[in-house]
Amino acid sequence: MELLDVYDDNAKKTGRVVERGNKDEIFAPNEHIAVSIIFIENSKGDFLIQKTAKGEYSSTGGHIDHGEEADDVIVREVKEELGIDININEVVKLGYRLFDFPLRFLYYLKKDINLNDIKMQTSEVSSVEYMSISKINKLIDSNLMNKGHAMLFKEILKYKGEKNGK
Repeated sequence: MELLDVYDDNAKKTGRVVERGNKDEIFAPNEHIAVSIIFIENSKGDFLIQKTAKGEYSSTGGHIDHGEEADDVIVREVKEELGIDININEVVKLGYRLFDFPLRFLYYLKKDINLNDIKMQTSEVSSVEYMSISKINKLIDSNLMNKGHAMLFKEILKYKGEKNGK
């Protein structure tokens, strides 16, 4: 049984704990579970995208379990799903986004990760590849990318534009 903390609209834990996937849980309009998502870009400008075991495309991330912090989760998820160690001090923390139900903590890492070094968690990830922005946008336009990750990818592009003065 996986327990999750409940957050308010301001990304503060409410003290309430729920069981993940329990359809009997009722949430107030200002209550959310939370996930941490990271987008990893290499020096060529391509992003590390995975195809999930369910067949949709996404970036790396996962639910924030009860008692965990978003930063710790993103380090854990990259290790679990990709077999790669990352240093949270190299990661750009872009805060949280709230659209639809889950609260999403967003992270960005510019790092060259060799695909041969990746050890996929095959229960969750079926393949991993670097993709160009245009290829990812085609996945989004074709509804092949997880909707939440697609929205966050647009946030990453906005961040990159702001960072580059565009």
